[in-house]
Amino acid sequence: MKRWTLALGACALGLLLVACATVQFTPTGPTYPPHDGPVKILKALPTDVPYEEIGWVSAEGDFNHPWSELLAMLQQTAAGRGANAIVLEEKFTTRMDTAQYNVGANQNNDSRSVTAIALRLKE
Repeated sequence: MKRWTLALGACALGLLLVACATVQFTPTGPTYPPHDGPVKILKALPTDVPYEEIGWVSAEGDFNHPWSELLAMLQQTAAGRGANAIVLEEKFTTRMDTAQYNVGANQNNDSRSVTAIALRLKE
């Protein structure tokens, strides 16, 4: 009985590791203490507020990880590095609005990635 429990636990751990989403931060500017407030999600670099680029943040997952989860991972990681905004970078992001990425369509190969520039807005 103990062997079966151990084997079942090992299989569950293996499945969990395969299905994990990952996030990576690459610093490109000054460092700041962690930001405790909300992190804004922008579609373009701001033109009305001065800012500093502090890094790039990327998240990857599969169909088990909705876009909202990947975006929240970006926000949390960027905030931990002192960012108070991220700008989604379209050319390094899987299209979120194509039929391939809708629920139920081609889920076996549904790899998702999103990349953003982490900013410190000087408001």
